[in-house]
Amino acid sequence: MYSNWLWHRPLQLLIDAGEGLQLALGQKVWAPDVLALTHGHSDHLLGLPGFVASRRFSKGAQDKPLTILYPDGNAGVLAFRDLLARLWPNQTFPLTWIGMKPGDEVPVGPTRVLRGFRTIHGGSEPTLGYCAVEERRHLRPEFAELPEAEVRARVRTVGRDALTEAYRHVLFAHTGDSMPIDPSLVTRADLLVHDATFLDTAERKWDIHASSAEAIEVARAAHVRCLVLHHLSIRYERGTALPSLRAQLAESGFQGECWLLDDSRMINLR
Repeated sequence: MYSNWLWHRPLQLLIDAGEGLQLALGQKVWAPDVLALTHGHSDHLLGLPGFVASRRFSKGAQDKPLTILYPDGNAGVLAFRDLLARLWPNQTFPLTWIGMKPGDEVPVGPTRVLRGFRTIHGGSEPTLGYCAVEERRHLRPEFAELPEAEVRARVRTVGRDALTEAYRHVLFAHTGDSMPIDPSLVTRADLLVHDATFLDTAERKWDIHASSAEAIEVARAAHVRCLVLHHLSIRYERGTALPSLRAQLAESGFQGECWLLDDSRMINLR
């Protein structure tokens, strides 16, 4: 069975909380500032009680705050939130729960936000993916062709803000369990983690999970720098699945890095 979670160390961000999470993190259990839950299925939540308990009762930064984001109204997540309250009714945990709707944003630093986006994972329960987005500035189009020396001279004369404009850059995106997402959500992202449950779309019976070819196409259309495929079904024997994935990648035209996250291993598909 699956245990789904991903620790993004540069952003101090944890996506989902599958079983055994706190044991895998070890002393890093206190590192995350934010835990973003994609949906309420047990393979994404069974590690939550142990993770929270480790932060509260183990030796370490017991009082470090933790923000937990989740799809607003998701019954599975709300059941776990209630469970934590019943398990330790006399304990105070430094937790902040924030229900998120598609498009909602939460600051994760002075220039970064974590934005939720809608995903399709079957059923009526709301599910989300997440993008870490950073505010940046670049030259306005009318100045883009100027020689570097002239740009510097104008900056000294009129200031940097007169020549530049703000834009938002996607540092990291995670789809959770999902059908293929809209590429415009992750245009030129540094890193995209995308569901790739099926090798062949024809094997999919319901609109719940993406195929590897669909995930690669999202990354190609969005000009993503690095794609990580995850959630590949255990029905596929890895000795034959890896050559199939590499063949799909070679035929796709996607130029970025591509990896398979498989049972805690990162496998380079190039």
